[in-house]
Amino acid sequence: MSDERPVRRSSKVKVAEFLAAVGEGNVFTKLQLFEGVPGVAQADRRMRDLRDLGWQIDNYKSDPRLHPDEYRLTAIGTRIDLGEQPKEAPRPRITAARRREALERAGFVCQSCGIGAGEAYADEDSHRAVLSVHLADPGPPVNTELSNLRVECQRCNAGTRGAGRAAPAPEEVLMRASSLSTREDKRRLYRLMQSGRLERDEVELIFAEWQRLSREDRVDVMLRFAGALIEED
Repeated sequence: MSDERPVRRSSKVKVAEFLAAVGEGNVFTKLQLFEGVPGVAQADRRMRDLRDLGWQIDNYKSDPRLHPDEYRLTAIGTRIDLGEQPKEAPRPRITAARRREALERAGFVCQSCGIGAGEAYADEDSHRAVLSVHLADPGPPVNTELSNLRVECQRCNAGTRGAGRAAPAPEEVLMRASSLSTREDKRRLYRLMQSGRLERDEVELIFAEWQRLSREDRVDVMLRFAGALIEED
């Protein structure tokens, strides 16, 4: 009789095995995840832990094409299911307090397109913006200071990563900034550089609040506001 005992695999390894079987580029549901790793109570949390090991797993927040219960395995990271060891220490997490600071500094709007948290997209009003905080420069070395954090909506964040665009050359950015036609445009750009967020006037801010209302309330406010405009005329 053999004295060998089966090697006990961790929950994270079991989840990695399941995802590797799903394959890069394929979509799976949360139910399939839990069914694929029976006995692992927090399979979704273990899956999130794999992101620190280079596994890129998108959800509806980072890819609006996905449904709320769907995920896409975009890239496989360190194959811990095959015994591979991480090449470097896990990436330091951005604390909740630091994320809140970044969101407040950005004015709770996407620093790329300017849409506010919870606002509907103009071309698809059934989808509302969800903001996330990520590292502007992932390093190494890893820097989680406020100055290295960027706030983006799921569209801009997913679009940038999906396109794989390289960062522009500093000289290119400076040349385009210097070629702006008016001094006022240049001054406005400089203010944006100082604040780190897009400027929004009072009209845009009110419109953003209006978009957060229910459809019924939006129609009611719009009609009442139209009546007030008619009276002013």
